[in-house]
Amino acid sequence: MIVHEMQTSLKSVLQTKFKDIPFISKEDADPLPPAPYFQTELTLAEFEPISTSRYAARFRFRISYVPVEGKPVATIMDEMLESLTTLEVEGRPCRASSVAWERPTGNDGAAGEGYFRAEYVIQMTTDQEETDMKMQTLKQGGGLK
Repeated sequence: MIVHEMQTSLKSVLQTKFKDIPFISKEDADPLPPAPYFQTELTLAEFEPISTSRYAARFRFRISYVPVEGKPVATIMDEMLESLTTLEVEGRPCRASSVAWERPTGNDGAAGEGYFRAEYVIQMTTDQEETDMKMQTLKQGGGLK
C-alpha cells in the first residue's frame, strides 16, 4: 500500500508543478505520448527493520524527461529538483534523502540519456499486536542461567 501512496504522491507533485507536461509510469508506457513528457520508474522499494515494531521504507525513483525542441532539461532542472525535495505521503511530509540529475557515461565514454533520481526514506510502525501464543512460548522458555 505504501508503494502505491509514494507513486501517487510523486505523480501529484509533478502534475501540479508541470501542468503542461504529461506524466506516465514505465509500466503504462504503451504507447508513448508525444514529447514532452515525464516517465517514472520505481527502481527500489525495500523495507529495513529498525526495531521490533518499526522499520524504514526506502524508495528510489528514476524520472526521465523526454523534451520537446525548445524546452531542454536545463529549462526545468532547478524547478524539478526543488519539487522532488518533499512529497506528502499519507498526510505527512516526506523529505527526499537524495535528489539529483544523473547522466551516466557508457564504457565508450559517451554520455547516455540523463534522468532525475529521487530517493525517499520513511520510518513506519507495524500495527501487529503480540499474540498470546508468542507470550506463552516466552513464559515457557525457562529462566536465566
